[in-house]
Amino acid sequence: MAGGYNRLTTEIVGRPIENEDLVNLPNWLCLTFRIDGGDWFDLSKVEILSYRQELNVREGILVRTLRVIDDKGRETKIHSRRIVNMAKPHLAAIEMTITPKNWSGRLDIRSALDATVINSGVARYRALASDHLIRQDAGVGDDGNSFVLVETVQSGLKVAEAARTRIFDDARVAIKTTVENTAREGYAAQTYSLDATDGQAVVIEKTVALYTSRDRAISHPLIEAVNAVGLAGDFAELLRGHEVAWKQLWRRCDVVLDQRQRVQMILRVHIFHLLQTASRNTVDLDVGIPARGWHGEAYRGHIFWDELYIFPFLNYNIPELTHSLLRYRYRRLDEARAGAVEAGFKGAMFPWQSGTNGREETQSVHLNPKSGRWLPDLSRNQRHVNIAISYNVYQYWQTTGNDGFMSIFGAELLFEICRFWASIAHFNEDRDRYEIHGVMGPDEYHEEYPGSDEVGLRNNAYTNVMVAWCMDIACKVVDSLLPYRREELCETLELTDDEISIWTDMSRKLYVPFHDDGIISQFEGYGDLKEFDWEGYREKYGNIARLDRILEAEGDSANNYKLSKQADVLMLFYLFSEDELARILDHLGYKLDSADIRKNIDYYSARTSHGSTLSTLVQSAVTSRYDRD
Repeated sequence: MAGGYNRLTTEIVGRPIENEDLVNLPNWLCLTFRIDGGDWFDLSKVEILSYRQELNVREGILVRTLRVIDDKGRETKIHSRRIVNMAKPHLAAIEMTITPKNWSGRLDIRSALDATVINSGVARYRALASDHLIRQDAGVGDDGNSFVLVETVQSGLKVAEAARTRIFDDARVAIKTTVENTAREGYAAQTYSLDATDGQAVVIEKTVALYTSRDRAISHPLIEAVNAVGLAGDFAELLRGHEVAWKQLWRRCDVVLDQRQRVQMILRVHIFHLLQTASRNTVDLDVGIPARGWHGEAYRGHIFWDELYIFPFLNYNIPELTHSLLRYRYRRLDEARAGAVEAGFKGAMFPWQSGTNGREETQSVHLNPKSGRWLPDLSRNQRHVNIAISYNVYQYWQTTGNDGFMSIFGAELLFEICRFWASIAHFNEDRDRYEIHGVMGPDEYHEEYPGSDEVGLRNNAYTNVMVAWCMDIACKVVDSLLPYRREELCETLELTDDEISIWTDMSRKLYVPFHDDGIISQFEGYGDLKEFDWEGYREKYGNIARLDRILEAEGDSANNYKLSKQADVLMLFYLFSEDELARILDHLGYKLDSADIRKNIDYYSARTSHGSTLSTLVQSAVTSRYDRD
């Protein structure tokens, strides 16, 4: 379920705080067993003889095989395969094979759907309201299949799951069982009882269907889920279609390197993760790319700027998917316009964290788990998310040549974002330069100046260079539009030649700070900050990826030092070739040669803690520019 959000309010430090979360949906994985009426299987209470877990990324199958001995000396082999069907995305299935190795007796198998789940997977969020579901219905239908129906508390999203459980011998002949049905609020279970024989396998197939009120061409989620699971084929049939869908995805998306096998495997695991988050099944959905995918509660399932790193891969392999994901932003353009007006600006100001409707979802306070203190969260000042959207629009257009997209959607996004930057910037006559104040760069450690009441930072270099680039390409897009479409957009947006001339001027006159002879300053005043004791802190703490939390817990602040959580200035070398970046800076009246580029990379490499996985990606990319080995 992509985009299943809900908002809840929690009182923190005496004030109500509202957070929107990606909601944990009813747990469909509940499938267990017991022998002769004993305890239900618990891995922590048996002796494990062997255990293997395998993710088959080629075919999208999770496999587990284990052999255990319980406290009565009974040995059991358990083998399971699980799929979330790539060909039929409303369906998922588990095949579990239980084989007695030295015993015979009564075997009870319990298959359940559990809607009593809450959001409790992230420790630092546990003080917040976490029960997002209203449990509306649960039970077992006349067809013998179980079901649950829930609705999110605030967003009103209805979610239905239905499960069909069948039991066979290893020849796939149905085994005679008795069944006991259990239903209570938010929970439906079926317990099947049978006689198991030493050495003879028992095969359980559990097939689940999930529908929501966001699905199209349906009558009601519960009706559709019940019908779908009733009509679904067996595990082998579902697996065949699933494997074909993955085969087609790999044909499009595999990247083969002449490298060690482990390097190839790691690359394919990351591609697999990406395709679990967004595939051809996503094209018809109104969703973006969350920072952690749809796979957990971290970052609340929100959409940040991570698509900047992902879209280039999709542009070449599944460009229709990029088109769909960019429309997530376009549909929220009015909310971005409202956000700009509320902040006192023009155009469109997209939020740092986006969810359901595109409003700013960044929390106003956050917990430092090292100090236990709730602190103001100023990360919403990372206005460079607007740059990322512009970059993504332009890169998609350049890669695909889809002029229709640029004419209908892309140009409007670019123009409204440029309007925002023109309104947040001001002209410094002494410098004969435009400046942008009150923002944060990608670094995230520096939120404000030490001991200052000033909001944000002045002239973040990444932001200013990228805004100059945005202004330049927006002017080129204006010229590329067919005359009638240019006229329509100018009329609709009330866009004037005077505004466009300001964009042209800004593309040439945005201020970029430097220090230490050729080092691009991360922001104005960065060169005046204190150097940091990297070795001392590594010796003291070991892992210093999150220096912001460490320093705050010590009563200090990352704002005081020349350090970065992740790539900031180095993002410029990641997004542009050396020649292209030199052209942009030359257009601004600055010179940067190859020696300066290497000097900048070395300078910031030595001052970055890599507190984000994105950082090492950028670091390795820019380092390889001058050190191919």
